[in-house]
Amino acid sequence: MKLTSPLLKMIASLLITWLLIQPVILRAESAPPGWGAGDGASSPSRLFASTLVQDPVTPTEAMRVANQNYEAGQYAEASAIYEVIIESGLHHSSVYYNLGNAYFKQGDLGRAILNYRRAQRLNPRDADIAANLSIARAQTVDQLEAPAEGGLSDLVKIAEEWLTLREATLLALTLWLLIGFLAVLALLKPVWRRWSGIGMGVLALFLVIDLISMANRSYTEQNYPPALIVAQEVDVTSGPGTSEQYLVEFTLHAGAEVNLIESRSNWGRISLPGDLQGWVPAEAVERVSE
Repeated sequence: MKLTSPLLKMIASLLITWLLIQPVILRAESAPPGWGAGDGASSPSRLFASTLVQDPVTPTEAMRVANQNYEAGQYAEASAIYEVIIESGLHHSSVYYNLGNAYFKQGDLGRAILNYRRAQRLNPRDADIAANLSIARAQTVDQLEAPAEGGLSDLVKIAEEWLTLREATLLALTLWLLIGFLAVLALLKPVWRRWSGIGMGVLALFLVIDLISMANRSYTEQNYPPALIVAQEVDVTSGPGTSEQYLVEFTLHAGAEVNLIESRSNWGRISLPGDLQGWVPAEAVERVSE
């Protein structure tokens, strides 16, 4: 038992340390007090948003102006600049988080939740993102919850919620290398063979869960991509057409989280928990992944 203690501690330490490592989040800082319309930066914000792509403005400067508008209560102007920053190619959790806040302040729950979820995909363990997402979800009209599955499915879901796809890939590689190390150790040191086998079994379990979560995430993204209803209210019809052409199955409201399973012309077919399906206008729904 004394011989195995350092080995088990090493394995546990490596796994715990890896899982707790979080990417550095460069959260945009709020503008200092006193920055407002008086300094002339917030009044031309719409012009700034429209010319940001053409002018050589750094992301830091763009974020500063957007944050300044946000602090001044000009949420529409702030969200317009955040959108342009994203369109220019900067996909960072802090930008999506700030954009979600700006839409939330405007009462646009659909786009608020959409951008909180985009932020969470990039930084899944951020407490602020999780808290604001929970607050926004609590205010939606349609409270849609997937049925609990239990068992291994819960472990896979935890892995998906805690790790980005890149992190899951790196974790799988790390676990594979550790298993290989223990296998070599068992061959070279027979006295460690029993406990190396136990260690390999534990690591293999984590590896299987990680690989399943990666496969499930890729399959879902490919076939049933998560999406958000961004229209304030939309009728879900039985076919790709208006309520005059098809039967209205039910109605959804801004912030409803669905899966987009088919696109046809200007319509999209969505699915919800409970095997509910239907069609909505393409402009009423937006995918979480861009």
